[in-house]
Amino acid sequence: MNKKEVIKELRIITKERGKSPTRRSTPLKLYYHCIKQFKYFNEAKKQAGLKLYNNRCPNLPRSAYILDKDLVKLVSFLTFDGHLYKSSNAIILISKNKKELRRYEKLINNKFGLNGNYRLKADGFGKSVNYRVYSKELGNFLNKVGTPKGDKMLVSFDIPDWIKKNKEFAKEYLKVAFYCEGCKYKASKNIEIIQFNLNKSEELLEDGLKFIESLKNLLKKFDIETTKTWIMKGNLRKKDGKTTKMMKFKIKANSINKFIKEIGWIK
Repeated sequence: MNKKEVIKELRIITKERGKSPTRRSTPLKLYYHCIKQFKYFNEAKKQAGLKLYNNRCPNLPRSAYILDKDLVKLVSFLTFDGHLYKSSNAIILISKNKKELRRYEKLINNKFGLNGNYRLKADGFGKSVNYRVYSKELGNFLNKVGTPKGDKMLVSFDIPDWIKKNKEFAKEYLKVAFYCEGCKYKASKNIEIIQFNLNKSEELLEDGLKFIESLKNLLKKFDIETTKTWIMKGNLRKKDGKTTKMMKFKIKANSINKFIKEIGWIK
């Protein structure tokens, strides 16, 4: 089915039933083609000129909109190991450590009054757990305060200014960032290395390097020195043919102890 055929079928079943179809009432094959051609079921209905049903969650509590450390942690986690849907209607937190996800489950419930669901995911990198929460209002708010949405390798983003300007917020952001994308290892018996890695599409490499500089500037707030940024050989993504590059930098040896003392290490 092409787009015109999908729209035609949606209009036919709407006429037959006397109302706009829901996801559950739509034949599975047609629903599949809606997703294939339009990415989202409601987008297919929108293009067909059909009524959209409002399934949004109740309004978030006032506490949800307070800029605090809990919000910083969530923004940082979604920027690195999580995902905010391009449509803003859901967030996913991904980790191999379910205990870590439980902390975010509690945070999201306490701050936003929302509950999600867990799902085990297996891929070429092993097994991980997804914690997914559906809420368009939450997604819109998180994007408004600086959480990137969609495929983060393919979109421009930076550390939100409200985090940059607050040293305590900066500390929480860095702690989560290094938990997600950092690694600690011994180069020799007496030399320990702390390194940060991040991937970005080749076409947005300059944007990625600016983001790395923002991270380094946050570290400077704590007098933590870093090395230059290295750009590593790229990988070709099978799903879209995009080439990505890895950017990495290290905490200088004279700042290792300061990093652990000021930022901490949560792995």
